[in-house]
Amino acid sequence: MDKTRDEMNGNQRVLLSYLESLVPEDDVLMGLAEFQSRLSEHSVPKEVYIALGMLSNADITNVLHELTRPF
Repeated sequence: MDKTRDEMNGNQRVLLSYLESLVPEDDVLMGLAEFQSRLSEHSVPKEVYIALGMLSNADITNVLHELTRPF
């Protein structure tokens, strides 16, 4: 079951907020590519790394679903 933004835990909200900051207008794929690039360069904020380490695959899937919901 997908969680809405209001039902997400703090780690999910940290990740969602960071991903939203990377997404250019109406282009989620470019935002995800930028996220992958920043992960590769180790230039992601520490709290995002911590959130990723604390989240399950299902939690991350819910974040991605929420990120793409408007599209």
